[in-house]
Amino acid sequence: MAGNRALAWAGATAAVGGGVGLALPTAHYLSSRLPPGTAEPDLDLSLRLACAGALALAFALAILTLRRHRAEPLAFTTLTGIAVTGILLRYLVITLPGADQLAPSANVQPASGAWVLLASGLVSAATGLAAAAGAQRAR
Repeated sequence: MAGNRALAWAGATAAVGGGVGLALPTAHYLSSRLPPGTAEPDLDLSLRLACAGALALAFALAILTLRRHRAEPLAFTTLTGIAVTGILLRYLVITLPGADQLAPSANVQPASGAWVLLASGLVSAATGLAAAAGAQRAR
């Protein structure tokens, strides 16, 4: 029971931290050095909305876990964590190096928002896996 509460609080904190990460910039770049007409290398709105939806679901599942005193709802945060982590890994591995090749003088690098979101996704996935393992052991 106490383990479920700690996991639920960790999941809720990760979701709130991810929300903060959404408000932070995800790329450092010199906008004056981007070629005209080039899209900004920051995480675009649709991906931010997808991450916000996943984080809101993770937060709701953590609250549901706290109210029901059962780990099963929290186990589903594994999916939300995988979604956020997948979006951020693709962004960090493909999008940012691609933008840097397009405009090397713009010096495109990941910013704090990208790292906070990636950490939030990883913590959500780990929390969900730990809750699933705990629920499996309880059976």
